[in-house]
Amino acid sequence: MSSVPAAFFDSPDNVPPDADERQAMSHAHAPVPERTDVLVAGAGPAGMLLGLLLAGQGLDVVVLDSSATSHRTFRGESISPDSVRVLRSVGVLDHVADDRRRTVSGIRIVDAGHDVLGVDFASLSACGELPHEIPQDVLLEAAAERGSAFPGFHLIRPATAVGVIREGGRVTGLRVERDGAETIVRARVVVAADGRYGTLAADAGIAIRRRPAARDFLWFKITPPADWDATSYQVRIDDDAHAMCIPTVPDLLRLGINIPSGGLRAIRKEGIGAFHDRVAALVPELADPVREQVRSWRDTSMLEIFTSAADRWWLPGFVAVGDAAHTLSPVLAQGVNHAILDAVVLADQLGPVLVASGDVEVDTRLCKFADLREPRVAAARALQLRQEFAFAQSGPVRTLARRGVYRTLDAVAPLRAHIWGRLYYSMDLPDDPAAAALDRLTHRMGNQPSHPSSIPVEKSVANPGDSWESADRWAKIDRSAS
Repeated sequence: MSSVPAAFFDSPDNVPPDADERQAMSHAHAPVPERTDVLVAGAGPAGMLLGLLLAGQGLDVVVLDSSATSHRTFRGESISPDSVRVLRSVGVLDHVADDRRRTVSGIRIVDAGHDVLGVDFASLSACGELPHEIPQDVLLEAAAERGSAFPGFHLIRPATAVGVIREGGRVTGLRVERDGAETIVRARVVVAADGRYGTLAADAGIAIRRRPAARDFLWFKITPPADWDATSYQVRIDDDAHAMCIPTVPDLLRLGINIPSGGLRAIRKEGIGAFHDRVAALVPELADPVREQVRSWRDTSMLEIFTSAADRWWLPGFVAVGDAAHTLSPVLAQGVNHAILDAVVLADQLGPVLVASGDVEVDTRLCKFADLREPRVAAARALQLRQEFAFAQSGPVRTLARRGVYRTLDAVAPLRAHIWGRLYYSMDLPDDPAAAALDRLTHRMGNQPSHPSSIPVEKSVANPGDSWESADRWAKIDRSAS
């Protein structure tokens, strides 16, 4: 059986040695502009997709990537069906080779050796989309390639945002460091897309509430045995221990094993053999390949588990998206999904008004973006926390109750469809803001005018008698920002 080399996590999956150099060279000499419509700090899924969606509407957008390439170690690879729909609709998937992605057809949960819940994604929606596994460097480079089709898309790397610029009570730009020199870039809107450890939101004055989990994850990849079911996500539970088994490209299996929060040093002290035993107890059929292929701690990567939520997502001239606004747990793989949906809704809100409207209307749209997206993220977070709670149960009585809940969900198809369908196919819901936003975006991008000033300004959809442009509405926004 082939094994994954120790250097697996130090270079992109199956990418020739000079590919990173080619990625870096394409943006290394691009000048840092002094002014742009939208300045995005962070080139993860939220930042990169937002950049191309705004540029696709004829705007000028600068996306800053602090790294020379898109490659990162163990960033999210799971793309939910809603996000697959987005990526397909805006042409990003056209730039992802077939051998760099794979689909997943279901979920299987096994508790104490018993199958307790199975979910078939095709039964949840008629849209035909399934979750995709795409290495994140592949996804980000595909988004960058798609963005490069628009003259207003500027990806600058490596370049780091080191602080916000404020003028007249609003954020008007960023201090940007590149090649040891610092410059100021001004923009009508500054977007913090700098991730779970980002600092820009705090620098702008937004408080971030962080909630640590009771556990962290040790991740690793192996080549699974030939008889392993690579078509489904699998969760293996035994008392309060669990493993997440995720198929990934090209023919690998990504595993996450829970450890106590902050317990990496103690786990390592026990030795790699004890870790092998821990995995074998959860997934016996993977015991041999794990022992053969995970030979040292260098073959693993730790993910610190926590959730976070910004007290507010926006300030005049400034907005946070993705993990910078709301870090989610890896359970149910919703982090990348909500980062992408943030980008869709924000691009829809900002695109028309940045062309012809003043700052008041722009800030109104930032507020509306937060109003539309915060409840959806909160619902996903609540479901994740319930799953976290279930996984953490121990003892015969509590684990028996957990298995009973899963078996009930498995037996009652409408209930199963309600819970899992709303999570993975939220864009099927009639009132989903991302679905409506995507329809408008694809229309605008398909009819992009030669000059951005010809894009019509759309009025916000509001309740009768409630004008988003009204002085009363702006007074409320202004008070909340002070």
